[in-house]
Amino acid sequence: MARPKKYRIVEYSLKPTVFKPNRKSSDQVELTIDELEAIRLADLEGMYQEDAAEIMGVSRQTFGRIVKSAHEKIADALVNIKEIRTGKDERCRNVKLMKCESCGKIWKVPENYEGNECPECHAKNVHILKIDN
Repeated sequence: MARPKKYRIVEYSLKPTVFKPNRKSSDQVELTIDELEAIRLADLEGMYQEDAAEIMGVSRQTFGRIVKSAHEKIADALVNIKEIRTGKDERCRNVKLMKCESCGKIWKVPENYEGNECPECHAKNVHILKIDN
C-alpha cells in the first residue's frame, strides 16, 4: 500500500484555466496546482529546489519530481500542439503570507485566516503580503 500523499502548500492561486494553441487540437495535458506552483517557484522566481520545497512543505526530492512532471507536460503540449489545462488539486492548501511591521516576522496562515496579531511579538500591526497573480 502506497503512503498517503502529503499536502502541498500553495501561495499562488490560479483559477482553473485553459491555454489553447492557435491550431485546433483535441488533445490536452493537465497541470495540477502543485505543478504550477513548482514551476513558478523554480523557473519564474529562480529559487533553489531546497528552498522552494520548504515553502511548499515537501521534500527536495518530491519537489524535483513535481517540477520534472510539469516540465514534461509543458514540453509535450508545446511540441505536440496540445491544450494546457490547470485544475484544482485536493492535495494543495492555499495559504497567504502575513508580515508584522513591528518585528518584521513573515509567516504563513490558511487562506481563510482572519487574525491580526503577530505570533512573535503579539503586535496588531500586521498585513497580508501581496503575491502578484
